[in-house]
Amino acid sequence: MTAPRHHLVVGAGTAGLSAVEAIRRTCPGDAVTIVSAEPDPPYSPTVLPHLLAGRIDASRIALRPESFFARDRCQLRLGAEVTGLDAERRQARLADGATLAWDTLLLASGSEALRPELANPHGVEMLGFTRLADLRALRARLGDRTRVAILGAGLIGMELAEALVHVGPGLRVTVVEQERQVLPRSFDAELAGGIAALFESRGVTLRLGRRATALERAGGAVALTLSDGSVELVDLVVACVGVRPRAGFLAGSGLAMGRGVLVDRRMATNLPGVYAAGDVAEGPSADGTPGVHPVLPTAAGQGRVAGSNMAGRDAEHEGWLPANVFNFFGRVAMTVGATESMKRARPAGASTLPHPPGQGKFLRILRPVTLEAERNRNTTTMPGCIYLASSSVAEIMKDISGSPVFLRGVGTQILTASISCRQEKSVEAWMRPFFTNFAN
Repeated sequence: MTAPRHHLVVGAGTAGLSAVEAIRRTCPGDAVTIVSAEPDPPYSPTVLPHLLAGRIDASRIALRPESFFARDRCQLRLGAEVTGLDAERRQARLADGATLAWDTLLLASGSEALRPELANPHGVEMLGFTRLADLRALRARLGDRTRVAILGAGLIGMELAEALVHVGPGLRVTVVEQERQVLPRSFDAELAGGIAALFESRGVTLRLGRRATALERAGGAVALTLSDGSVELVDLVVACVGVRPRAGFLAGSGLAMGRGVLVDRRMATNLPGVYAAGDVAEGPSADGTPGVHPVLPTAAGQGRVAGSNMAGRDAEHEGWLPANVFNFFGRVAMTVGATESMKRARPAGASTLPHPPGQGKFLRILRPVTLEAERNRNTTTMPGCIYLASSSVAEIMKDISGSPVFLRGVGTQILTASISCRQEKSVEAWMRPFFTNFAN
């Protein structure tokens, strides 16, 4: 009988907690220590816009109940920042000087916000929007007629803009984006144009095709200078220009690094007993191409695989699948699968499925893309789609499942297995973590 082991999990997000569940299923007698640099109980950053808009309250944001961490041989350490690793001794160093030993280690430290480079001679404060602390700082500074500038029209920036519209009619929201469309890394120009028009109809000002170059104090306001020479007078500036893996503490550890921590399909790194999952991991996609894919289903699937292997099983992740979901003003916009070419032009062979007039929804099926499977060298096809609807999750899945092009043959297998590692049985189950059912 194998002696109980100690598993150390750095990060208390979706990936880390999914790994803990997998460890418990296989080795319930093993000890687990979860460390989080944040002082708050584990939550998902995806709840922040809904919390700001008042669609949910703080009592609903916990990723797991307190009982999850109260089990024997499980310790949750909040406000414990890992500052380095000693892989030879299998020890993690904490900011307070303490060390934690491990038999297996999971790196699930998530991502951190990028900051734009711009002239800021007066040290004007730039807020972020990726942590609960950011939300509290923003909420404390909002007044009835606050002017807010959001730098970046990606998913985080646009979710923040939508939430601010719900906060109060007196707020003035301006979004600055250097690309010529909103959500440039998520949706094609046609869909993005419709999204932009809806935001503008709700009073949001969009400054597209330009970037912020300088911040200065101007009396009681902030002067935000843009690349075209124009100046926006605002009260608050929130930087939402992207995220990167939170991996600075791994310098000198001996880990192989790319954009994130390099892992194979077992979520194993180049160091024995060390795994990585979630936003910090750079692992194979469905077609074998390595990359960082910071979305919830990927984090959950990678965490389950990592935890299973930490517990002594032999599991593999099928690879992440490109996907984006954006909830806004009671609508859902979604892309899944081989949608990369949508960024430049509508691909030949794409088709749009009709829907009843007046419902404001469409489902476009993209040309299947030929892939060569990494392990067996068989060629397969991966479908893709983009979808916009004012729908519930059930209605969305009914629409998609009615398309024989999208859900047929190996395409279905890749879609359902890539994120969930064969543990989820349907596309709906795989996609559900993307969606929220809060009233808008």
